[in-house]
Amino acid sequence: MSGKGHARPRLWIVAGPNGCGKSSAYGRSDVAEFDGSVWIINPDLLTVRLRDGENLDQEAANLAAVQRIEAWLDASIDVHQTIGVETVLSSPKYRRLVEKAQCKDFEILLIYVYLDSVERQLERIAYRVAKGGHDVPPDKVAARRARSFAQLRWFFDRADRAWIFDNSLSEPQLVARKGDGGITIRSGLPQEVMVSLI
Repeated sequence: MSGKGHARPRLWIVAGPNGCGKSSAYGRSDVAEFDGSVWIINPDLLTVRLRDGENLDQEAANLAAVQRIEAWLDASIDVHQTIGVETVLSSPKYRRLVEKAQCKDFEILLIYVYLDSVERQLERIAYRVAKGGHDVPPDKVAARRARSFAQLRWFFDRADRAWIFDNSLSEPQLVARKGDGGITIRSGLPQEVMVSLI
């Protein structure tokens, strides 16, 4: 089983620092390969469901979510099923998954979404919290941003196709793309983004 209409199964990595609006990039027309029927696992939503539905405290819910996500992803790759995961990408933990998927002839697709500053991330997170969403401590936001950009290069290099979005304005702006035609990067990108792509 692969994705709908695709010869090879696909592993989607939807990544970016906290508060950058990763979910808003899912249905972008710029990403023609994303047909809307792919299961993208959202760790934040799963954690909330486990916390509320199974009466777990936050730490236990976080741990349970990580364990279930890893099991689902591994099982999907084992049976050649297209799947995706949303992640801050602040650690190398998904490198093993990418390498496993590549060994099983998966196509690796990366969507990476960022904002132009930590301050804008904090504003977006505060807005999300005001609407009932989850919070992230400011010190963790800054640290995870740096670690996420540090991981980006490894995943961008290994992706068969990749789309990088700046979501600082009202609509996500496609600023870099990797595909059959090579790599296209818009000029004037922040240094922390450029060093992750070239």
